[in-house]
Amino acid sequence: MRAAHECGVESAVAPHDPGLGRAARRSRGGNTYGEGNMLRSLGRIASVAAIWAAGQCTALAADFEWKMFTIYDVADKQTEWARGFAKDVQEATKGRLNIRVFAGSELPYKGVDVYRAISRRQVEIGHSPSGFIASDLPVVGATAMPFVCTDMAKFFSAGLPKVRALMDKAISDKFKATPIMHWAMPGQQIWSVPSIKVLADLKGKKIRTWNREQVETLDKLGATSASITTAEVTQALQLGTVDGAITAAINVNYWDWARILKNGYMFNITLSHEIISVNNQALAELPPDVRSAFDEVSARWEKKFRDEVFKLDGEAKSALVGRGMTLTEPTPDDAKKLRDITSEIGAKWAKANGEIGQKILAGLAEGCN
Repeated sequence: MRAAHECGVESAVAPHDPGLGRAARRSRGGNTYGEGNMLRSLGRIASVAAIWAAGQCTALAADFEWKMFTIYDVADKQTEWARGFAKDVQEATKGRLNIRVFAGSELPYKGVDVYRAISRRQVEIGHSPSGFIASDLPVVGATAMPFVCTDMAKFFSAGLPKVRALMDKAISDKFKATPIMHWAMPGQQIWSVPSIKVLADLKGKKIRTWNREQVETLDKLGATSASITTAEVTQALQLGTVDGAITAAINVNYWDWARILKNGYMFNITLSHEIISVNNQALAELPPDVRSAFDEVSARWEKKFRDEVFKLDGEAKSALVGRGMTLTEPTPDDAKKLRDITSEIGAKWAKANGEIGQKILAGLAEGCN
């Protein structure tokens, strides 16, 4: 429910009211009887006003108040999109469902915590890349296997449709949550302060990663890894805690990394599959008309998230080059070496994650290649 002060209750009992000040001044002259009458009158007026304001508050309050958490920070585009989604839900449900969006620095959750928070209903909606979710549910980590699916268009049109039902069921069974949007951040590259032109330049470097497969890949190349929350990566680069980080060009542009680094090694190891889900119990509590409106808005915003990513990826790369950054594509020999040394990572993962994991990985590979 909305806080009382949003509906005017606080103003109904205003401690700074000038009438109370005048009554107090008269009391200093000894007119206690008059003061008492006045204060009783003011009290009755305040009580009536408070009752009226409470009625107004009831009329304005949402039937359902939800919290939504995204790992992205306050000023990030992804958080802006989440707020736009929440606004459209409120309008589509005529104010009956209100969603408050919290960014990565506004609640004490790391990426790996998001789906745990949904399952405990600490938040009703959560957004996290599948790489973080895979810490507790490895089968959704198939999209993070190096080079299994790096083409966003193929992922949306062919790869994801083959495996979505399997992923959604696994998430519901594990976290008591229903995925409502699947989208992706584009190819994940290495952005670094020191120059990286060839694979050999990675030796001895410390790179921020966000899944275990990236850790394994860097280990094979002689680099070390660091796990740092999304909201803290920029500071880690500024302080030299890490030499670089794996992320997409969109993030690099919006986080203004061109101020602190000038190198992008475009090895395109994977997409970042992003999933937004709702606590099952919270979803079940919605009346049919509210649920229908919510589902319609969710489907529309899933497409919007995807469309925005395509547009912003091209714009970001152009902007970064315009600001003096060097984007280096791997040499043909390095590209082949990358695929060769990482091929066993996917095979080992499939063997460890049973029939469902194998089906998901095979479906992605078939759809994306």
